[in-house]
Amino acid sequence: MTSHLFGPSCPWFDLHTRFPPNIDWCEEKLCSVIVTPFNSWTNLAYLLAAALMWTAARRSNVTSLRLFAPVTALTGLSSFAYHQSLNLWTQLLDFFGMYAFCVLILMANLQRMHKWTDDNAGLKRYWLAVAALTVLTGISFWLGIAAQMYVAVLIAMIIATELRLHAASRRLFWLSVLTMAIAAVLSALDLTRTVCDATNHWLQLHGLWHVLTALAIYFAFLHTRLAMRH
Repeated sequence: MTSHLFGPSCPWFDLHTRFPPNIDWCEEKLCSVIVTPFNSWTNLAYLLAAALMWTAARRSNVTSLRLFAPVTALTGLSSFAYHQSLNLWTQLLDFFGMYAFCVLILMANLQRMHKWTDDNAGLKRYWLAVAALTVLTGISFWLGIAAQMYVAVLIAMIIATELRLHAASRRLFWLSVLTMAIAAVLSALDLTRTVCDATNHWLQLHGLWHVLTALAIYFAFLHTRLAMRH
Protein backbone atom coordinates (compact mmCIF):
# COMPACT_ATOMS: atom_id res chain seq x y z
CA MET A 1 0.00 0.00 0.00
CA THR A 2 1.47 3.34 -1.09
CA SER A 3 1.83 6.00 1.59
CA HIS A 4 3.03 9.59 1.83
CA LEU A 5 6.11 8.23 3.62
CA PHE A 6 7.42 6.53 0.46
CA GLY A 7 8.64 9.13 -2.02
CA PRO A 8 11.33 10.01 -4.59
CA SER A 9 14.10 10.49 -2.01
CA CYS A 10 13.55 7.02 -0.49
CA PRO A 11 15.61 3.86 -1.09
CA TRP A 12 14.07 1.57 -3.71
CA PHE A 13 11.50 4.19 -4.79
CA ASP A 14 12.91 4.53 -8.31
CA LEU A 15 13.03 0.78 -8.90
CA HIS A 16 9.56 0.37 -7.41
CA THR A 17 8.00 3.02 -9.66
CA ARG A 18 9.83 1.93 -12.81
CA PHE A 19 9.34 -1.81 -12.23
CA PRO A 20 6.41 -2.25 -9.83
CA PRO A 21 5.53 -5.77 -8.63
CA ASN A 22 2.28 -7.23 -9.93
CA ILE A 23 0.79 -7.43 -6.45
CA ASP A 24 0.37 -4.93 -3.60
CA TRP A 25 0.24 -6.15 0.00
CA CYS A 26 -1.50 -4.32 2.81
CA GLU A 27 1.52 -3.10 4.79
CA GLU A 28 2.29 0.52 3.92
CA LYS A 29 5.66 1.36 2.42
CA LEU A 30 8.17 3.19 4.59
CA CYS A 31 11.02 5.45 3.53
CA SER A 32 13.60 2.95 4.64
CA VAL A 33 16.09 0.38 3.36
CA ILE A 34 13.48 -2.15 4.52
CA VAL A 35 10.31 -0.83 2.92
CA THR A 36 7.84 -3.18 4.64
CA PRO A 37 9.39 -4.35 7.93
CA PHE A 38 6.90 -6.95 9.19
CA ASN A 39 6.56 -8.64 5.81
CA SER A 40 10.36 -8.65 5.57
CA TRP A 41 11.45 -9.84 9.02
CA THR A 42 8.89 -12.64 9.23
CA ASN A 43 10.98 -14.42 6.59
CA LEU A 44 13.35 -15.32 9.41
CA ALA A 45 10.87 -18.16 10.08
CA TYR A 46 12.22 -19.90 6.97
CA LEU A 47 15.76 -19.67 8.32
CA LEU A 48 14.65 -21.20 11.63
CA ALA A 49 12.92 -24.04 9.79
CA ALA A 50 16.03 -24.48 7.64
CA ALA A 51 18.23 -24.79 10.74
CA LEU A 52 15.95 -27.49 12.18
CA MET A 53 15.94 -29.43 8.90
CA TRP A 54 19.71 -29.11 8.48
CA THR A 55 20.23 -30.65 11.90
CA ALA A 56 17.86 -33.51 11.07
CA ALA A 57 19.08 -34.29 7.53
CA ARG A 58 22.78 -33.44 7.38
CA ARG A 59 23.78 -37.11 7.63
CA SER A 60 21.15 -38.34 5.17
CA ASN A 61 22.29 -39.91 1.90
CA VAL A 62 19.08 -38.79 0.14
CA THR A 63 19.71 -35.67 -1.95
CA SER A 64 16.18 -34.27 -1.71
CA LEU A 65 16.19 -34.48 2.09
CA ARG A 66 19.55 -32.71 2.31
CA LEU A 67 18.24 -29.99 -0.03
CA PHE A 68 15.28 -29.07 2.18
CA ALA A 69 17.37 -26.88 4.51
CA PRO A 70 19.34 -24.83 1.94
CA VAL A 71 16.31 -24.45 -0.35
CA THR A 72 14.12 -23.25 2.53
CA ALA A 73 16.84 -20.76 3.52
CA LEU A 74 16.94 -19.60 -0.12
CA THR A 75 13.16 -19.15 -0.04
CA GLY A 76 13.41 -16.98 3.07
CA LEU A 77 16.27 -14.85 1.77
CA SER A 78 14.65 -14.27 -1.62
CA SER A 79 11.33 -13.35 -0.02
CA PHE A 80 13.12 -10.99 2.37
CA ALA A 81 14.82 -9.28 -0.59
CA TYR A 82 11.45 -8.83 -2.29
CA HIS A 83 9.58 -7.38 0.69
CA GLN A 84 12.56 -5.25 1.59
CA SER A 85 12.63 -3.56 -1.82
CA LEU A 86 9.28 -4.23 -3.55
CA ASN A 87 10.14 -4.23 -7.23
CA LEU A 88 9.56 -6.61 -10.11
CA TRP A 89 13.14 -7.91 -10.18
CA THR A 90 13.20 -8.97 -6.56
CA GLN A 91 9.65 -10.33 -6.96
CA LEU A 92 11.04 -12.58 -9.69
CA LEU A 93 13.73 -13.68 -7.21
CA ASP A 94 10.94 -14.40 -4.71
CA PHE A 95 9.25 -16.66 -7.26
CA PHE A 96 12.58 -18.44 -7.84
CA GLY A 97 12.64 -19.26 -4.11
CA MET A 98 9.04 -20.49 -4.10
CA TYR A 99 9.64 -22.68 -7.15
CA ALA A 100 12.77 -24.10 -5.52
CA PHE A 101 10.86 -25.62 -2.60
CA CYS A 102 7.72 -26.56 -4.58
CA VAL A 103 9.75 -28.44 -7.21
CA LEU A 104 11.84 -30.00 -4.43
CA ILE A 105 8.79 -31.57 -2.76
CA LEU A 106 7.48 -32.69 -6.15
CA MET A 107 10.88 -34.21 -6.97
CA ALA A 108 10.92 -36.08 -3.65
CA ASN A 109 7.48 -37.53 -4.47
CA LEU A 110 8.62 -38.59 -7.92
CA GLN A 111 11.72 -40.20 -6.41
CA ARG A 112 9.47 -42.23 -4.13
CA MET A 113 7.63 -43.29 -7.30
CA HIS A 114 11.00 -44.17 -8.94
CA LYS A 115 10.36 -41.61 -11.67
CA TRP A 116 13.14 -39.19 -10.75
CA THR A 117 16.70 -40.32 -10.11
CA ASP A 118 18.58 -39.36 -6.94
CA ASP A 119 21.88 -38.52 -8.65
CA ASN A 120 23.64 -35.61 -10.36
CA ALA A 121 21.41 -35.95 -13.43
CA GLY A 122 18.32 -35.72 -11.24
CA LEU A 123 19.76 -32.69 -9.45
CA LYS A 124 20.46 -30.98 -12.77
CA ARG A 125 16.86 -31.61 -13.89
CA TYR A 126 15.67 -30.12 -10.61
CA TRP A 127 17.53 -26.83 -11.08
CA LEU A 128 16.59 -26.75 -14.77
CA ALA A 129 12.90 -27.02 -13.82
CA VAL A 130 13.25 -24.23 -11.24
CA ALA A 131 15.08 -22.01 -13.77
CA ALA A 132 12.51 -22.72 -16.52
CA LEU A 133 9.62 -21.81 -14.24
CA THR A 134 11.39 -18.58 -13.25
CA VAL A 135 11.92 -17.66 -16.92
CA LEU A 136 8.25 -18.46 -17.60
CA THR A 137 7.30 -16.17 -14.72
CA GLY A 138 9.41 -13.34 -16.16
CA ILE A 139 7.67 -13.75 -19.52
CA SER A 140 4.30 -13.81 -17.73
CA PHE A 141 5.14 -10.53 -15.97
CA TRP A 142 5.94 -9.00 -19.34
CA LEU A 143 2.64 -10.26 -20.81
CA GLY A 144 0.63 -9.15 -17.77
CA ILE A 145 -0.28 -12.70 -16.74
CA ALA A 146 -0.65 -13.50 -13.03
CA ALA A 147 2.23 -15.90 -12.39
CA GLN A 148 0.89 -16.82 -8.93
CA MET A 149 -1.17 -19.54 -10.63
CA TYR A 150 2.00 -21.52 -11.39
CA VAL A 151 2.65 -21.99 -7.67
CA ALA A 152 -0.96 -23.18 -7.24
CA VAL A 153 -0.47 -25.73 -10.05
CA LEU A 154 2.72 -27.02 -8.42
CA ILE A 155 0.95 -27.45 -5.07
CA ALA A 156 -1.85 -29.36 -6.80
CA MET A 157 0.75 -31.61 -8.45
CA ILE A 158 2.41 -32.24 -5.07
CA ILE A 159 -0.90 -33.32 -3.54
CA ALA A 160 -1.81 -35.47 -6.58
CA THR A 161 1.52 -37.31 -6.62
CA GLU A 162 1.45 -37.82 -2.85
CA LEU A 163 -1.98 -39.44 -3.02
CA ARG A 164 -0.71 -41.91 -5.63
CA LEU A 165 1.96 -43.14 -3.22
CA HIS A 166 1.78 -45.60 -0.40
CA ALA A 167 2.33 -44.02 3.02
CA ALA A 168 2.12 -45.61 6.45
CA SER A 169 0.74 -42.30 7.72
CA ARG A 170 -0.18 -39.00 6.10
CA ARG A 171 -0.84 -37.14 9.34
CA LEU A 172 2.14 -34.82 8.85
CA PHE A 173 1.35 -34.37 5.16
CA TRP A 174 -2.21 -33.25 5.84
CA LEU A 175 -0.97 -31.07 8.68
CA SER A 176 1.34 -29.40 6.14
CA VAL A 177 -1.54 -28.93 3.66
CA LEU A 178 -3.82 -27.54 6.38
CA THR A 179 -1.15 -25.10 7.56
CA MET A 180 -0.54 -23.97 3.98
CA ALA A 181 -4.30 -23.53 3.41
CA ILE A 182 -4.67 -21.35 6.51
CA ALA A 183 -1.67 -19.31 5.35
CA ALA A 184 -3.26 -18.87 1.91
CA VAL A 185 -6.52 -17.63 3.45
CA LEU A 186 -4.68 -15.09 5.60
CA SER A 187 -2.65 -13.91 2.61
CA ALA A 188 -5.81 -13.53 0.51
CA LEU A 189 -7.50 -11.50 3.26
CA ASP A 190 -4.43 -9.25 3.27
CA LEU A 191 -4.24 -8.87 -0.51
CA THR A 192 -7.95 -8.07 -0.91
CA ARG A 193 -7.80 -5.61 2.03
CA THR A 194 -10.59 -7.58 3.73
CA VAL A 195 -8.50 -7.38 6.90
CA CYS A 196 -5.97 -4.59 6.63
CA ASP A 197 -4.34 -2.11 8.98
CA ALA A 198 -1.63 -0.71 6.74
CA THR A 199 0.09 1.30 9.48
CA ASN A 200 0.59 -1.69 11.78
CA HIS A 201 4.19 -2.80 11.29
CA TRP A 202 3.98 -5.37 14.10
CA LEU A 203 1.29 -7.59 12.57
CA GLN A 204 0.33 -8.19 8.94
CA LEU A 205 -1.54 -11.21 7.60
CA HIS A 206 0.85 -11.72 4.70
CA GLY A 207 3.71 -11.78 7.17
CA LEU A 208 1.89 -14.58 8.98
CA TRP A 209 1.83 -16.40 5.62
CA HIS A 210 5.63 -16.53 5.84
CA VAL A 211 5.57 -18.00 9.35
CA LEU A 212 2.90 -20.57 8.53
CA THR A 213 4.39 -21.65 5.20
CA ALA A 214 7.76 -22.14 6.91
CA LEU A 215 5.96 -24.40 9.37
CA ALA A 216 4.20 -26.19 6.48
CA ILE A 217 7.55 -26.84 4.78
CA TYR A 218 8.91 -28.28 8.03
CA PHE A 219 5.91 -30.63 8.32
CA ALA A 220 6.40 -31.63 4.65
CA PHE A 221 10.05 -32.40 5.40
CA LEU A 222 9.15 -34.58 8.39
CA HIS A 223 6.56 -36.45 6.30
CA THR A 224 8.99 -36.97 3.41
CA ARG A 225 11.75 -38.21 5.73
CA LEU A 226 9.36 -40.67 7.36
CA ALA A 227 7.96 -41.85 4.00
CA MET A 228 11.43 -42.45 2.55
CA ARG A 229 12.29 -44.77 5.41
CA HIS A 230 9.58 -47.21 4.31
